[in-house]
Amino acid sequence: MKRTALAAALLGAACSTAAPDKQDRSCMDDTDCLMGQVCNNNICYENDLPPRDGIAIDVQTAVPPFRLEIFGNDTALQRILDRLPNRYYIDRAQVRDRLRITLLENQLDDLEEGTGMEVPVAASIELQQPSRFARSPFVVTDLSFPPPTLDGATDPDPVLFKAWPRYDAAATDAHQPLYAKLTYQDDVGEDLPFQWGRGIVARQLMRKKTDAPIDDEFEIRTVRECHRRVLGNIRFPDGPLATEPPLEPPATVVVNMRHAGRADDGDPETPVCDPNPMGETPATCSVETIVNPPYHECSNGLCPDPYVCYPDLVDDVKRCGCKRDSECPEGQVCRVDLQQCALDLTDRPAIKQLSAEAKDDATVSAWVYTYCDEDPTADRTMEFIVSAAPDARLGLPRLNFRVVLTFLVGDLKGSTPLGRICLPTWERPVEVLVPLSGKPARLFEKAEQEWTCCDTSCLAEAATKPPPEAPTVCMVKPPITVVGNFAVPDPATWAAAACMPLSGADEQGNVRVTYGSADCDGDGDACSVNLSPGPGGGSGQAYTLRVEPPVGSLFRSTLVPVTITSDSTALPETELQPRVLLRGTVTQEGCTGTGCVPAEILAERVILGEDPETLLGPYFYNTTTTLGEFVLPVNPGVYLVTALPTVTPQNSAIGPAPIVVVDLREDNPDLLEEDGLLVFDMDPSDDTAAFTLTDGAVYTIELDDFVSNSRVIPLDLTSGEGLLHPDGEPLDLNAPGTCLPGEGCQIRRIRPVSSPLRVPQNQIVRFVARAAAAAAE
Repeated sequence: MKRTALAAALLGAACSTAAPDKQDRSCMDDTDCLMGQVCNNNICYENDLPPRDGIAIDVQTAVPPFRLEIFGNDTALQRILDRLPNRYYIDRAQVRDRLRITLLENQLDDLEEGTGMEVPVAASIELQQPSRFARSPFVVTDLSFPPPTLDGATDPDPVLFKAWPRYDAAATDAHQPLYAKLTYQDDVGEDLPFQWGRGIVARQLMRKKTDAPIDDEFEIRTVRECHRRVLGNIRFPDGPLATEPPLEPPATVVVNMRHAGRADDGDPETPVCDPNPMGETPATCSVETIVNPPYHECSNGLCPDPYVCYPDLVDDVKRCGCKRDSECPEGQVCRVDLQQCALDLTDRPAIKQLSAEAKDDATVSAWVYTYCDEDPTADRTMEFIVSAAPDARLGLPRLNFRVVLTFLVGDLKGSTPLGRICLPTWERPVEVLVPLSGKPARLFEKAEQEWTCCDTSCLAEAATKPPPEAPTVCMVKPPITVVGNFAVPDPATWAAAACMPLSGADEQGNVRVTYGSADCDGDGDACSVNLSPGPGGGSGQAYTLRVEPPVGSLFRSTLVPVTITSDSTALPETELQPRVLLRGTVTQEGCTGTGCVPAEILAERVILGEDPETLLGPYFYNTTTTLGEFVLPVNPGVYLVTALPTVTPQNSAIGPAPIVVVDLREDNPDLLEEDGLLVFDMDPSDDTAAFTLTDGAVYTIELDDFVSNSRVIPLDLTSGEGLLHPDGEPLDLNAPGTCLPGEGCQIRRIRPVSSPLRVPQNQIVRFVARAAAAAAE
C-alpha cells in the first residue's frame, strides 16, 4: 500500500462511527471490568490498545511555539474504545494554560520615602522550562511587552498572553520550573532629566497547581532605581597591540557579565543565602525573584513538597516556607532570615551583551540589575563573572574574570567602577595548514568484492552497484576547535594595571581557554587555522587542536598538541588512527533476503566517568544497513546500541530492537584485530547481541487541535532499565550525565532519525514501540 493510500485508510477509520462490541457491564473504572477489559464512558470494552506506561511523546510546534511532553500514564492521555480506530487521545485544550504576563516598574521619586508610581515597562521576554524527559529545555524567545496592537495604538493596560503546556497536578515531573529572562529597554528621548539604562532581570514564575486549564496571572515587578550603571575599560598591560596592517572594520572585544553565585558547601545548616559567609561575598538572594510564591498558612502543619511549616516571623500563624535550601523547589535557595525562597542566580546573565573597541582604555559601559527590590536604600555587594571574547582576527584567548562590586546608594545616578578587563599583547595570527591523513580500510564485502574506503558514504549504493575505486590515502578535513591554557605573563605588570583577577585559575594561575575553529571549507586537502605565535619575541604559543571527524568517518577523534611560531605555515602531517569498527547483522522475523526493509543503527557513547577535558565527540552515531549488514566506525568507549526499522507501509508493525551495552574500549579482549583495525562483531548467534526485529506495540494517538506538521518524537523511557555498565555500575538512560552532560540519552527515541513523525491533517499519528517495553498493565 502506498503512503497516500495508507493515510486515506487511516483517515477513513478516524471518521468511522462504527463501534466495537461492548460488554453488558457498566463500570466506574477499570477495576469494575473483567480481565482484559477497560472502562470507557462507564462501559467495559475489550482493550486492544497497547499499555500506556510503555511510551512517552514529545510534541513540538514551531509556530506558534508550543511543546507538550506526555508520559503514557498521564491522565491527559485518554482512551477511545467506543469508536474506530481504537486509539489514545490528547485534547490540546486540556493540556495548555494561558500565561497572563504584565511587566510593571516602580519609578521612585523619593528613595527614602519609597514613593513613586508604578507603570508598564517595555522589555523582551524569554521563557524557559526544563524538559520532563531530560531533553533540551523548551525555550520561547522574542516575546515583547507591551505586545503589539492590531491598530498600532498604545494600550494603557497591556497584557501579554502566551499558551503554555500544563500537566495534571499529580503527574510525574509535572512542575518543572518556569524561568523568565527579561531584557528591559533603556530610556530614550533627549528631553528626559536622566536616561535610565536597564540590565537583565531573572524571575521564576510559580504556576498554580490546578485540575483544569486556567489563565495564570503574573505581575512581574521591578524597581527602576535597582538598575545601576557599571563603568570599566579594556587594558593591554603588556603593551599596545600591533596596528599594522590596519583591520577593517576595527577589532572589538565582546563583553558579557553573569552572576557568580556561591557554591553550596553541602551543609544544610549553612545555606547559600547566608548573609554573613566567612570570607566570601554574600550571595544575591532576592525573594522578589519568585513570582506568586505559595507561602500559604499551614495550621494543620502540612505543606506541599518541599516546603515545611514554620511559625511566621511576623504574624501569629504558621506558614509554609523554608529554613534550609533543600526546603525550596529546584533552582531556588533559602533566605533563612525571611523563611522564603529565592531564585539561584548563578550563571544567569546580568547585562546586555556589548562590544568595546580593542584598544587601551576603551570604555566598557553597561547596566546591571542589583535586585534591591526589598530595600532600594541599602548598599549592595555582588559578585560577577565578566567574560571577554576578543575579535578572532587578533588571535587572543577568551578570558573570564571574577569581580566583586559594591553599589552605593550615593552613586544612584552615577556609575560603579567595574574594573579593568585585561588582555595579553600577542602577535597577529598566522594562517597555518593542518594536514591530516589516514589509511583507507576494507569496510564491506559482497560476492568477492571489497569496499575499501575512508568513510561509510561509499556503502550508500553497495546493494546495487560495484565498489568505487579504492583510494591509496585518505586526506581528512574534519571539524577542528582550538583550546589551550593561559596564565598571566607578568603578574606584577597586571597587578600594577589593576586588572581583574582571572576566574577559575588553578594553583599555578592557569585557566583553560578557547580560541576559534579551523576553516575546512576551502580548496585543497588540508584545513587551515589562524593562530597567534603569542607574545612578540617569544618561542611560540602552545595550543591543543580538538580533531573530531564526523559520524561515518573511519578515523577516530584525537587531541593534537601544537606550537605556533611567527614563521609557521603548515603543521607536520598527522596520521589519524582508525576508529573501532562495530559490525553486525539485523534480521527481521518472518522475512528473508531483499524483502526485508533496511534498519537504522543507533550507537550512543556512555560518558559516565569520562574526563570532560579529554572526551571527544561525536557522542551519537547512526547508519543504515546494507543488505541486512551494518558497519559503524566509532571512537573507543562504552556504547548503547540498538536498531530501528525503516518506516515503510510494508513494516508498519515492526518494532525496534532491544538496547544493548557494548564495550568498545581498546582493552576489551573481545575486540579482534583485522587488517590493523579493532573490530567488534555483534554475533547473531549470541542472544544478548543479536538484532532481530519483531512485531512491536503499535500506538495510535489522536492529537486533537494540534497544529498540522507539528513534530512528534516518541520515546521509550523504560527499556533501559536494568542495563549495566561493563564495570558493573547501573545505567540510567533518563539521567543527565549518562550520555550527555545536561540531558538524558538520545537513544531513547524509537523513530529513525531519517523518518521524523509529523501531525497530519487528520491529527492521528501512529508509531511502533518495543513490545518488551509494552508489558501488560
